[in-house]
Amino acid sequence: MDPTDSHKDALASRIMKYAASKTADLPAFPGDDVESLPSDYEYQEDEEEEVEEVEEISEMDLLHHLDASIPPILLAQELFNEDVDSKSFKVLTAEQGNELFHKGFAVLDNVIDLSVIQAVREWGTHMFKTGQMDKASGKHNEEEDPFREGSARGDYTIWVSPGSKFLEQLTALKECVDWFSKQLHEDLEKLVHLHGQAEYQLAYYPPDSSHYERHRDSFPTNDREDRDQRRVTAIVYFNPDWKQGDGGELRIFDKGMGDDEEKQIDIAPMAGRCVVFLSGVMDHAVLPSFNERIALTSWYR
Repeated sequence: MDPTDSHKDALASRIMKYAASKTADLPAFPGDDVESLPSDYEYQEDEEEEVEEVEEISEMDLLHHLDASIPPILLAQELFNEDVDSKSFKVLTAEQGNELFHKGFAVLDNVIDLSVIQAVREWGTHMFKTGQMDKASGKHNEEEDPFREGSARGDYTIWVSPGSKFLEQLTALKECVDWFSKQLHEDLEKLVHLHGQAEYQLAYYPPDSSHYERHRDSFPTNDREDRDQRRVTAIVYFNPDWKQGDGGELRIFDKGMGDDEEKQIDIAPMAGRCVVFLSGVMDHAVLPSFNERIALTSWYR
């Protein structure tokens, strides 16, 4: 296929093409009329119809196929806006905007005050220890999301979107969500074509080597009208005094333009650090945590 043609394929179309390619070619049935069957065909009216065996495919296998047709970074770059005025950015820099476009991710440091970080960390730890967080793997709905590996993660989560009662309980948490939903969101909207939708989730990783296996936050797409796939992921960490050996690093799998050898980039979950990446491009994982690890994630559509 000509790469320029694959750019025009909608995500659903590309998935259907892959599904079709996995189906074995079957011989044409001669017809429903019994008389049209070959003379040596033994027709049994009450014979039980053979059930077609369905081949399951994992999310990562499907993503691997989609990536092979065209590098996901090229698709995501089509969602970026033209003539961006980086001087109007509130939290991003021009360099970070360029990194997000060319590499698929960028790192911002010291985006949240230490006092706020400590307050959110204490609150998140309290919510976990009092059983008010949900085990993330247990919230997986296989019918709604058949490709997601439900047992691939060991964290506990709680949704803290604007309007949540939890933001009324803790001013520091509201301040963090406001940073995501206002300052960062406004910068990203100038850079990438977004629809204004966002989700916010606080996650707690117990210090028992809990981790999150390699995954991706959405399927790659260049459809500017699509509202289902997440476009940008942003994570802020609340781990004061993090040190080597505590674990919990964010591992990014950098595939480049598809022809390059994949690189693994480990980013320390240091307090006040924010990692921003293209949701449909970057495979990532959380390495085993040996100290309490807390992070606040936002997904922008």
